[in-house]
Amino acid sequence: MSRTGVANPSHFADPDPRFPFPHSPVPTRCQTEPATFDFANGDRSGESRAATERRLARARRACSGCPIVKDCLLWALVNKDLTKVGIFASTTPSQRTALRKRMVDRLGPDWIDVLADQDQARRERAAAARHTPLTISQARIVRLDREVNGPMPKPLTPAQQQRNMARLMAGLKAA
Repeated sequence: MSRTGVANPSHFADPDPRFPFPHSPVPTRCQTEPATFDFANGDRSGESRAATERRLARARRACSGCPIVKDCLLWALVNKDLTKVGIFASTTPSQRTALRKRMVDRLGPDWIDVLADQDQARRERAAAARHTPLTISQARIVRLDREVNGPMPKPLTPAQQQRNMARLMAGLKAA
């Protein structure tokens, strides 16, 4: 039974269907240890500031090696109503708010639509590439690129992931 003017607590915000929740073939740390990522703005849970910082650092370390961290951050940024609490892709709710403001500055107020259009165009190009072979000129360019630049880069090592995490955190603190 529902009354006019009273919120319906059984209805939650739906995620944006253009950005599905990322999945990994192996369980991620946020799935196996959800309490580590439970955090809200100003949440201290009776802990000291140092204990809270240690808890946040533990969650950030867990995210730094996650195979879906990039997609997780995008999903968390796009689905603001679903990510008001918790650590997603090593970011706190206030950090995600700052990142959303930067996205508005960079791409405009309809930044979510811009990202969805870019993602759709990328998927269409990838699908077309599977069905349309390269021309002789394009194949030569690819071969020359491999000769000059070498093979595609290897996956990031844990040390590189840690360095990138430090850079991300420095950028978030500067924002």
